[in-house]
Amino acid sequence: MTRTLLPAILLLAVACNNSSGDAHKDSVAVTEEDTVFIERPVEPVAILDSVHIDSSLLPGRWLQPVEGVDTLMIGFQIRKDGKASSIHLESLKYQSWRLLQDTLLLHGLAGYSRADTVFLQTDTLLIRELSDTALRVHPVNAAEGHIETFKRQTTSAKKRK
Repeated sequence: MTRTLLPAILLLAVACNNSSGDAHKDSVAVTEEDTVFIERPVEPVAILDSVHIDSSLLPGRWLQPVEGVDTLMIGFQIRKDGKASSIHLESLKYQSWRLLQDTLLLHGLAGYSRADTVFLQTDTLLIRELSDTALRVHPVNAAEGHIETFKRQTTSAKKRK
C-alpha cells in the first residue's frame, strides 16, 4: 500500500504546484532505483550592498567602550599574519581572522575560565565602513540595523597606558 500511496501523493503535489514564476527542482529519493523531481518556487534572496574592503587597513587594535561603562574598552587585535587576539574579553579568546569580501571572520575559543567546557566560536561581522580610524560592522547574529563601531587604537594611546 505504501508503494502505491507515495507515488500518488507525489503526483498530486506536482499537479497542485503553481506553475507561474521561476522554479527549480529538488531531488527526492523514492526507492533505490527511482528519483522524482518536485518543482517549487525559488525563494527570493536579499541582496545587500557589498562594500569594497581594503584589507591593508584591517591590521591593528580595534576598541569600543562597554555599554554603560565608558571607561572600559573591549575589542580585538588583528595582525597581518592572520593571527588575532581579544582585548579585555575574558570569555572569548580570538586566535585568527579571515576576510571574505566584506565579511570579517574572527575565530577563537569561547568559555569561562571556571568552566570545564571550551568551544570553538567564529564571530561573523559584515563590514559596513572601514577607514584608518574607524571600523563599523554588523554582527550577523545581531538585530537588523544594529551597527557596532570600533576605533583604531593609535600608537600614542598605547604609550599612555
